Amino acid sequence: MCRIPVWKRIFVLRALVLLVVLFVSITGFLSVSTVHAASSAEIPTEGGTWTSSTITILIVPQLSAPWFKSSYTFDVNHAVSRWSQSITAYTDIYGSNYLRDLSFVTCVSGVNDTLCGSPDIQVRFIESFGSQSSGLGLTRYGVQNSVFQAPTITTLVAYDPSNTTQLSDIDMVNIASHEFGHALGLAHATASLTDDGTFELMFLSYGQAVGNPRNTLEAPSTLDLFALSYIYDWLATSSMLNGSGHPKTDLALPSGASYSSVYPYPEQLQMLQNSISQLKLEIIILAIVAALLLALVLVFAILLSRKKPAPPPPYSWGSVPSTPTV
Repeated sequence: MCRIPVWKRIFVLRALVLLVVLFVSITGFLSVSTVHAASSAEIPTEGGTWTSSTITILIVPQLSAPWFKSSYTFDVNHAVSRWSQSITAYTDIYGSNYLRDLSFVTCVSGVNDTLCGSPDIQVRFIESFGSQSSGLGLTRYGVQNSVFQAPTITTLVAYDPSNTTQLSDIDMVNIASHEFGHALGLAHATASLTDDGTFELMFLSYGQAVGNPRNTLEAPSTLDLFALSYIYDWLATSSMLNGSGHPKTDLALPSGASYSSVYPYPEQLQMLQNSISQLKLEIIILAIVAALLLALVLVFAILLSRKKPAPPPPYSWGSVPSTPTV
């Protein structure tokens, strides 16, 4: 019977174990998804609301300043527009359709500022807050009887506190979106990430490195928009608020509501296309790994089944002839 040397069997067994571990590790890495526990995140309100369904925003660019990028004006306008689109996506799922009555009118100083008259919100730019502050944006507002007093002043910076790294356009959209959330009545959320692993727009600090070309757009979360529906619930019955708004309130998502970022539909479509492309790549990689593992298993199977040649039978010399006698 063929016997395989012990050292060879141990070697083959270890190799097979390593291959299984490698396969599991790769498949686990490719299919990994961030798992979060059910969120207990909250967001306080600022204790104020605008009294009209139409909110005007005046953008004041600093075109003569060497540190100012002309694209920042578009970035702020884009940030406001994305809030409107996120509201549409949110109300399609969760209702509170009265939020769609909110209308944001943006004007640019020196271009069409007369359309805004006396604006509710003014957006200004400075080079940096300096080393005394870690902030990238600041919104100052006045509240009386839980109603905002115009104008609310939002200040956005072009450079980080060290004054060495300039904000990219994506950074500016994200910071402007965050500050616009304050101008609408939202304070800071208690969580930095949503349950789907995306950045919470209204968290206190910016979760991405300023100026990094790989930064991604952030969007209001379901928590942010739920709080917004509370602040502007008067829109369910009127286009103008008669009286006072809600006082400062800490809000959490109702039971059964998922805590996730609500991206505008065009961005959701692009993200879906990217996910499909990534899935195709993962399938190709898994197919290659599976093929390699199968080939190696076949090789080891051949090695295990290979028989050691049997030694030739011992040569029979026969009997030694006796010495003849004379």
